[in-house]
Amino acid sequence: MLKSMTGFSRHENQNGELTCKVEIRSVNNRFIDINTRLPKSLAALELPLKKLVKSRCARGSFDISVAIENGEQSGANFEIKPNLPLAAQYLSAFKQIRDDLNLQGEIDINSILSQRDVVKPELKEIDDSSEEIVISTVEKALSDLIKMREEEGANLEEDIIDQVKDIEELGGVIKSRQSTTVQEFQDKLKEKLQTLTNGMELDPARIAQETALLADRCDVTEEVVRLNSHLQQFYKLVEASDPTGRKLEFLTQEINREVNTIGSKTVDIEVSKNVIEMKSRLEKIREQLANIE
Repeated sequence: MLKSMTGFSRHENQNGELTCKVEIRSVNNRFIDINTRLPKSLAALELPLKKLVKSRCARGSFDISVAIENGEQSGANFEIKPNLPLAAQYLSAFKQIRDDLNLQGEIDINSILSQRDVVKPELKEIDDSSEEIVISTVEKALSDLIKMREEEGANLEEDIIDQVKDIEELGGVIKSRQSTTVQEFQDKLKEKLQTLTNGMELDPARIAQETALLADRCDVTEEVVRLNSHLQQFYKLVEASDPTGRKLEFLTQEINREVNTIGSKTVDIEVSKNVIEMKSRLEKIREQLANIE
């Protein structure tokens, strides 16, 4: 079963006076990359959270945002801190807007303080209960994210399998054209030679020799066999429970190589048309696989 690398989840959990809010976003990535946004007091949880994600996901770029709030408003274990870098960015942006638009007026402190997260409460220190609520909330959010990735992956899988089936069908048509192509060439060769020789009797052995040379030069039997083998392997990888996105990308390259070889060897217009259709299907598969775990 294929899984997408795209997903989003949000989960909120409460433990006594503490409320934990977690958001996780994931997009495609060749490997796995995890970024966390944690309150300073929770910085020690960065590594455990990354290990948690890696234990359940193989690929993707993850952004994890964690916020802790005091639900009882007691403030016993919280302190109010300014986010000076963020406040400086807001001030710089406001000044740029004023100057670029030739506006009048001063930027007062209320304009800065009214912005989100410029001033916010933070835990003074982390305890076991704080750590427990963060880990459990992230686990739940991660489960929801994985579920979304699975659902999206199922949709992508359906489209990818349709494209693979089309390639398999086109390969069967190419295989069936092999003998027809040789016979058509032989007939055209005879017709052309008779025209050039004004109907003189032709040497059957010579025509047979030329036909045999073409048949050998344009024989794509091996390529069709390898193509079918790759397609069957593709089906097996799609059904596997482990992440197979990178393997499928490599296998798609091998399929494309066989298709290109068939296209370069054939002299049959119908086969060439099928090759073009195959390449079109492969391009769609590559686009979808870019988001498969």
